[in-house]
Amino acid sequence: MKHLNSARFLLFGLIFLLLGTAVSCATVEESVNEATDDVAVADVPEEVIVVQKAALEHLRTIAQIMVPPESTPWQSTTNDDFAETGTSVYLFSAEDDKLSVSYPSPATDETLFYVALRNASLDFCWQAFIDAKGEIQSSGYDLVEPGLANPSALYCEDQGYSFEIRTREDGKQCGACVFSEEDMCNAWDYFYGYCGPAE
Repeated sequence: MKHLNSARFLLFGLIFLLLGTAVSCATVEESVNEATDDVAVADVPEEVIVVQKAALEHLRTIAQIMVPPESTPWQSTTNDDFAETGTSVYLFSAEDDKLSVSYPSPATDETLFYVALRNASLDFCWQAFIDAKGEIQSSGYDLVEPGLANPSALYCEDQGYSFEIRTREDGKQCGACVFSEEDMCNAWDYFYGYCGPAE
């Protein structure tokens, strides 16, 4: 009987230990995920998050198939290559979509943010000016392009090529980086490294 009680005590102790380990592992993993999420959000200024969300909400109403569902997480990075020009650039990616938010820094209440979205697999491009409150002021290349430096255009020109607005057969306009008369690609695809001059 004494051995039976010892075995039960040992069995219950082992189960308790395993449950405690499983709970503590889950808690550690959850806190790491929360910390990672906090860092990602903290790296992006609040006004940029407002502008990004406004752009995605607008796109979901006018071109739902072109952007992932609302629950899809976006990865964010910043591109410091433009800092010397006084421009801040934040890059977001989710599934096949790449979205950029650029603006003259530091941002003020009057700042207009240049937003561009590119979905290469669907051959879709869109851009707009959005204010710090998340209100779209204008969209389309004819209304947006002259007002604020487009990072994909600057990158194209910095590499020694020319940037042009091209009207496609379907009537949509997209920025192109032109390498030669016969060789070009979408400027944002070139910016993200998806294409380049033909050998």
